[in-house]
Amino acid sequence: MEKIRLGISLYPEQESREEIEAYLKTASEHGFTKVFTSLFSVDGTKEELIRYFRELTDLAHKYGMVVSGDCNGQLFERLGAKADDLSVFREMGLDILRMDGPFRDERDVILVNNQDGLKIEFNASMSDLTAGIIEAGGNPDNILTCHNFYPQRYTCPSFEAVDETNDALKKQGISTAMFLSSQVPGTHGPWPVSDGLPTVEEHRDIPVESQLKHMIAMKNVTEAIFGNAFASDAEFDVIAKTMEQAYPQVEELEAVDPYFGDILREWLPEGETVRIPLKLHLEEGLSDNEKDAVFSFNYHVDLGDCLNYMLRSRLGRMLYKGREFTPRPCAKKTFEKGDVVLVNDNCKHYAGEVQIVMKPMKNDGQRNLIGHIDEDELMILDKLGAMDIYGFVDAQA
Repeated sequence: MEKIRLGISLYPEQESREEIEAYLKTASEHGFTKVFTSLFSVDGTKEELIRYFRELTDLAHKYGMVVSGDCNGQLFERLGAKADDLSVFREMGLDILRMDGPFRDERDVILVNNQDGLKIEFNASMSDLTAGIIEAGGNPDNILTCHNFYPQRYTCPSFEAVDETNDALKKQGISTAMFLSSQVPGTHGPWPVSDGLPTVEEHRDIPVESQLKHMIAMKNVTEAIFGNAFASDAEFDVIAKTMEQAYPQVEELEAVDPYFGDILREWLPEGETVRIPLKLHLEEGLSDNEKDAVFSFNYHVDLGDCLNYMLRSRLGRMLYKGREFTPRPCAKKTFEKGDVVLVNDNCKHYAGEVQIVMKPMKNDGQRNLIGHIDEDELMILDKLGAMDIYGFVDAQA
């Protein structure tokens, strides 16, 4: 199982060396392994640009990070680079060359098969391009893709279009990166706009951990990169915490009775797995048994046969068989999408099941309201399907 990789963006024409090095140090300490930077937003001669970006790449390499430089055809002309001669980019110390605009001819294949040791990263919106390059003899091991970010509000492509593109690239075996948007006020990209730098509009104004969870739940995103600088220490901390929650080691099986353990092993893989940690706002007055059903064995999964009105986790009714789940009064006549409910003793055979409501359900008295998924994470529910593992984290913790 491969974890989603993490990256940051740097724009050294706007940042001091001291700021850059401090940011690289913080990022590397939190598990970030990649730097994105824009080559064509910097003025200067060929020699000046080589020195300028060599300083950046040397610093990044010091902290164990690879560097992707964004370029286009005009920059190739400025630097005297050619598809079969990328030596200027090698002199800069780049590991990856991102082609914001490809050549769309045989030169793209030459780029991919370059002898300068550079990976070529294409704009991810062009999945037809990568398929053509591979068909024409391009080495797929040298091809990466990265979506754009969109500084101007409401200019992002639809989430559905991005998701479809990512699926196409995944089928080709091609890595795909999307941009996270730091919520720190005044953060910047290459241009003087401070409205965030997401790949999809749904991520522009929500916490970074919710953006990351959504990308993990998509199952077709290889890298998540902060597009704007500088993300805060708190954001790095919450990203690292989310990564720990999303990629746990399933070891609790050892503690379960032999019969139930055998059932669990059919549903949950042992060792490292992927679990989407959903932020849950709890109702007041929950019993200890209700909290246990939600949090104690926090590997919930829908088997796929009931995907309609709910995401249904059957584990609780087996794990906590024999416990009391006393019905609690609830003023809601209808449960709405994102409500988390638990089957109570009015339906004893199924008592202990934890369910996430996906579309309106009548409150018939057989379910206790446990809480509600955070509004910023409701979109994640749409990407959870059969056998996808999810868990809950207390939104107030």
